[in-house]
Amino acid sequence: MIKEKIKENIGIIYLDRPGQLNALDDNAINRIRNILQKYEEDDRVKAVLLDSLIEKGFSAGGDLKSMYYDYLVNDNCKEKDGLLKNEFDLDKYVASYKKPIISHWFGITMGGGIGLSINSDFIIVEENINWAMPETSLGFAPDVGVGKFISSLPQVLGQYVGLCGASLEASDLIKYGFADIYIKSSDYEYVIDKLFSLSKDYDGKDLIDQFSKSIESFGQELEESKIDKSMEKIDKYFSHPSIEEIFDDLKKNEASDDFAKNTLAILKERDPFSLAVQFEKYFADKNLTYKEVIDRDLRIIQNSIQEKMVNEGIRAKIIEKDNNPNWPHKSIEEVSMDDVKKLLGIERTYKENIY
Repeated sequence: MIKEKIKENIGIIYLDRPGQLNALDDNAINRIRNILQKYEEDDRVKAVLLDSLIEKGFSAGGDLKSMYYDYLVNDNCKEKDGLLKNEFDLDKYVASYKKPIISHWFGITMGGGIGLSINSDFIIVEENINWAMPETSLGFAPDVGVGKFISSLPQVLGQYVGLCGASLEASDLIKYGFADIYIKSSDYEYVIDKLFSLSKDYDGKDLIDQFSKSIESFGQELEESKIDKSMEKIDKYFSHPSIEEIFDDLKKNEASDDFAKNTLAILKERDPFSLAVQFEKYFADKNLTYKEVIDRDLRIIQNSIQEKMVNEGIRAKIIEKDNNPNWPHKSIEEVSMDDVKKLLGIERTYKENIY
């Protein structure tokens, strides 16, 4: 599941769970932490590389099936958030790690896989990346601190990505500062060999600086992404000051606009309460540190577990796969904004603040 080796002066942690798309369960989380702690104290190791040995991608995120059976519906489990706390603590540890971390994003890169690696000192991304935070379809909001990064996106794009779980491509990730270099997958071995070679002579920030300079020629030109092509529509529908107005505008135009029709269908499948939380969370996360965001993320998902939203989302999407979740709130109109404000610890919604 998790493999490791040291090459030159680079400690490598490989995710290797092909049947589950490198989904992170409690065993994987503990193993990664133990290896990181070992490398942190090993003077031979100048930096750590987070990588994947499966062809389909870096990681699909947390192991939701394990979470469902081992925690959520397991009557013998008293600590329902045990898995989550371990994962969130690992992500905070990575964010404060003493040595440089380099991550390799390609293929399926989602949820907890992003949370594990987004605070890396250098991120390599390939042309086949499918980067997304689809949590609103599972009964909670984008978590593991990634909301701090989503909040750095322009408002309309941040809302589109956070609410709809829309995918970002390699060019998007470079354009918006989520990754450091976009390369062709066929060049990866050449690129990473540069890191191994440089680790013999450099460490710390100098190693990252030298590595970045040495691989500039492998960088690809940015391309027009699906996001770019849809930006006019995204701007039209996601610039509103409330989640209700986004819904209203999409409904008003669904008969004449395929983008509105398709986007409305996506949002209707998602948990209404999580959508309301994520809309306000986009703004609230801007004023918090990463640690404050991820600590609040844990409270938010704990609430979603208590209210059975996570149970229902995972059941419908992962366990029974009927794609027909029975959410506690049937529509966005049923959501109490007072409950949203209380959960987020804010006094006013974004709309209340600007009017």
